[in-house]
Amino acid sequence: MIRLRKQTTTEPIQGSWKIAEVIKRHPELVDELATINPAFKALQNPIARRVQGSLVTVSQAARVGGIDEGELLRRLNAAIGLASPGALERDGARAAAQAEAPAWTREAPVAAEVDARPLQHAGEEPFSAIMAGVRQVPAGAVLRLRSTFEPTPLYDVLSRRGFTHFARQHADDDWEILFLHRDEPATPAPRPAAPAPPLVEADWSSATDSITIDVSELVPPEPLIRIMEALEALPPGASLLVHHVRRPIHLYARLEEEGYRHQTREPAPGKVELLIEKPA
Repeated sequence: MIRLRKQTTTEPIQGSWKIAEVIKRHPELVDELATINPAFKALQNPIARRVQGSLVTVSQAARVGGIDEGELLRRLNAAIGLASPGALERDGARAAAQAEAPAWTREAPVAAEVDARPLQHAGEEPFSAIMAGVRQVPAGAVLRLRSTFEPTPLYDVLSRRGFTHFARQHADDDWEILFLHRDEPATPAPRPAAPAPPLVEADWSSATDSITIDVSELVPPEPLIRIMEALEALPPGASLLVHHVRRPIHLYARLEEEGYRHQTREPAPGKVELLIEKPA
């Protein structure tokens, strides 16, 4: 008897997918990821999946885990019964690179420009400088950002403020991202009744009364996970003092989104302190 092979409509996992999207479509891959590389075991933690998975693409996860992107895609797709999409991924990347930029990138005026590369090369956090530029951009105008990497977490933050974006890569460490300020956000998100003012610095005088955690010896993404776990357990109005070895760039976008007051200082080389106040 001839058996007909069942056709599948499952879409191959791509490097541009967020980890959260991969796990949403294929929950069984949580354990597969942990098997592929110990760096992904943190995704077995529900908070890690919610925080890190929404920020990181498969491509970025491969770099964090020190694994070849093509090999990671091959393993993930093999686990769901599909062939490696390496060729498809490369073709898609080339097509995206050659795609024509939207008309607004040529027509809308540039109201502000921020070059974050010098700060990034110096190991400093450019988020405040970027947001200062954002506040200078009226509806219908553009913010031009230069960065050493594609700032994926920033897209969600600025989308909620009414911005759309177009990104192009000029070199491995040189990205140009144009943010157009639309009249209204694409999907307005509900806001708390009384959110903390954005970018207001925390009060260091309260640091002695803060709950303290030290993430300086942890490797990514563990520091981000530990900080978010501590913030969830923190009572409203309380503050958290974090000891770190670097400025947690991806965390700043999350804090801005959720209305936390925060301030960072470097008391000595290789030592970073971050004070975060939870909205009351």
